[in-house]
Order: sequence, then structure tokens, then C-alpha cells
Amino acid sequence: MFTTVQTWFQRAARPFSAERYDAVAHERLRLYTLVTIALLKLFNLFGGNWDIQWHVAVGRDSLWIPPHMLVVVAFITGSAVVLAAMAYETFLAQSGIKLDRVARVGAIRAPIAYFGIYFGYTAALLSGVFDELWHRAFGIDATLWSLPHLGIMASTMLVDVSLLVGITAAGRALKWPFHWRSPVFWGLMLAGAYTFEAVNFQMSEAFVEGYRAQGAGLMGILFPVLAGIMFPFPLLLSIKLSRRFWIAGLICAAAIALQYVGTGVAAAGFAWLKPESAIEQFVRNNPESTIAKAREFARLMGFTSLIGFQQAWIMWLSAVPLALVSLLEWWPWARKHVWVAAPIYSASLVVVSYVWFQQFAVLAAYHTPWTVVALGALVAAAGGLVFAQVGQWVATLAEA
Repeated sequence: MFTTVQTWFQRAARPFSAERYDAVAHERLRLYTLVTIALLKLFNLFGGNWDIQWHVAVGRDSLWIPPHMLVVVAFITGSAVVLAAMAYETFLAQSGIKLDRVARVGAIRAPIAYFGIYFGYTAALLSGVFDELWHRAFGIDATLWSLPHLGIMASTMLVDVSLLVGITAAGRALKWPFHWRSPVFWGLMLAGAYTFEAVNFQMSEAFVEGYRAQGAGLMGILFPVLAGIMFPFPLLLSIKLSRRFWIAGLICAAAIALQYVGTGVAAAGFAWLKPESAIEQFVRNNPESTIAKAREFARLMGFTSLIGFQQAWIMWLSAVPLALVSLLEWWPWARKHVWVAAPIYSASLVVVSYVWFQQFAVLAAYHTPWTVVALGALVAAAGGLVFAQVGQWVATLAEA
């Protein structure tokens, strides 16, 4: 396998001078560069999985905790790869070669996806610095909805969207099929899975806030409403770029599988490092804090060991809705009106989640009436349609 990968890169990197420029080899190099960044982003995913468990079990005692370092590895290596690629693109452009699909920022010439990845990683690193200052000002109690955390999510989502756009553009320029043997397939699947994981991870704070409010009104189904509104953006983008509805099910399956792997990474990290908890006294002194409520909710849900299993359960809520979206592949009308995937996903997520919630005592105790569920499904479908239009708009720009 290593020999095969080495051969790919040797062929892709052939044009090291303007005199020997090969447009096809250059396009291959672009594709493999983007797929490499997508693979490096696994460090980001696993580091994030470990980080939330570290916050809940150990506390945020320092910026330099191991899960943070794992995330930083992803940010720095991804930035280094894309910077090298941008430098090479600029070198070719300055050599007088007319490059396809490049944007210009100052003296730099590169595909727009490269700029998106670079700015996304840069903003994520700056948000990490902001997060450190935030904790110094407000203490170790943390919410996923703090400004720096939301900044990190938005920044890494920019990287994911740029990967989707860039990989699709390179794949179409090469006329490579969307097939499991193609790097286009694996690149789009990984990038799509990252967007799904990001929305589920960040919006999981809704469960803590709903529990804090004892499920009053829409708070009892706040998570499926918010996820139903937000995820249609990357969902429709992935569907439009791949030109297949069934990528929805593939993204869901890949994200859940990676979540379990990430939970295993966290378990191995704890077993190896054996960190001492720095948060127990804080929780006892602050029973109404976010971290205390998160631990209490996880215990009532039965996820007392690794919080990563709760995160995986949250993703499973979308399994049926995304399976329904995948089935649209066999509906001719839907293939002409792709937007229909958004309300189907959003509304069914609210309904399926509510039904599943009844299996857990803490969630069933909210006694959310069907009128609220219907309202939540309507709100999610309407919001999902808006975000879906953004996804279709970005896909249209990418295709142009």
C-alpha cells in the first residue's frame, strides 16, 4: 500500500518546473494535497473527542493538555501542507503558466479551496488563544457555546467546506468517478463526516441547557431543532457536489464509526497518562455550573464512563432521518428538486428524537406535548430550508 501511495505522489508531483508543467499531473497533485489534509484532520476529530472527555472527567487545568496538543497537530500540519501547496501554485503562476481555477490575494495565486483551508486553520488557532484568555477570565467551567468554542467550530467548518469544494473541483477536472476506489470518494466522505460530527458535537450543549431548564417548551427537543436547522447546509452541499443522495447515509455511518474510534483513543490516553482530576472540588462547590450539569445529565443517561459514547448516541439520532434522505436517490422528482432533502431530514430528526427520548427516564420526564413536537418539526424544517439554500448556493459557486 505504501508503494502505491508513493507512486501516486511521484506522478502527481512531476511538474516541479515551468518547463515540464503537466496540467493533469498538477490537478492530481491538488487532489492528493486536499485528501492529505482531510486525513490529517483526523487528529482534530480524535483530539476533540478526547478533549470533551478530559473537560468532564479531569477539568481544563491547562492549555497544554494532551487532547489540545492533538488538535494543534492537526491545525499546524494542515496549515503547513496547504501553505506549501499555495507557494507552489504561486511559483507556477509567476513562471508564466496560466493556471485554471485560481484566485489571487496579493501576490499569492491558488485555488479558492486552499485559501479557505488556510484562513480556517488560522482562525481556529486564534480562537484557541482566545479560549485560553476566556478561561483565565471566567474560570474552568466551560460551555460548548462560549464565543471561542463557537469560533473554533466555525473555523474548522470552513476547512471542511473548502475540502468538499476543492476535492470536487479537482475530481471533476480529472474526470475521476465518484467510486469507492477513487480518492475523490474518500475525500468527500471524510469531509462530509467532519461537518456532521462538528454540528452534533457543538449542538450537544443543547441537552445540558434543556436539562437545566427541565425541558420547558421547546427546550426538551432543543437539540434536534438546532441540528435540524444547521446540518442541512453541509448536507445539501455534500449531496449537490457528489450528485448522490446516498452520501447522506455514508457520512452518518463514517462519522459514527470515527466517533467510536475517537472514544477508544480517549480511553487509551487516560489509561496511559492516568491524569488526576482537577475538577471534583469545583463540581462540589458549584452544583449549578455547566460542567456539573453535564456530568449529572450523563450519569442519568447511563453514560458514566466515557462521554464519547453519549456523543455517539447523539449521532445515532440522525441515522433514520439520513437513511430517509438516502432513499431519495430512487425518486426522480427529488433528483430535480434536491432541496427536499432538508425538510425531510429536519422534521424527521425532531420526530425520531422525541420518540427515542421516551426510552430515557430523564428525557421522558420532560412530558413534551405533541403540539410542541409539531412546532419543533416546523421550525426545524423552515430553518433547515434556509441553511440548505446556503449549501446549494456554495455548491453552485463551486461548480461554476
